[in-house]
Amino acid sequence: MVLSLSEVLSVLKNIRVEIEIIRMKVEAIENILGEEMSEEDRKALIEALEEYRRGETVSLEEVEKEVEAKS
Repeated sequence: MVLSLSEVLSVLKNIRVEIEIIRMKVEAIENILGEEMSEEDRKALIEALEEYRRGETVSLEEVEKEVEAKS
């Protein structure tokens, strides 16, 4: 099955919305449990941010913009 660029963009937007909902649910659960981010998770987050700053990864927003530009 081949999707058009507009269909791909729509799927990406839906994924982004779902990720945001999941993030909000995780934050709510963390608040309820009163747990803070583990040291391992904190290190992974810092590493991911550094990779992004070095240009080794791209954000979902950048991918969406590129797909929109091609459609």
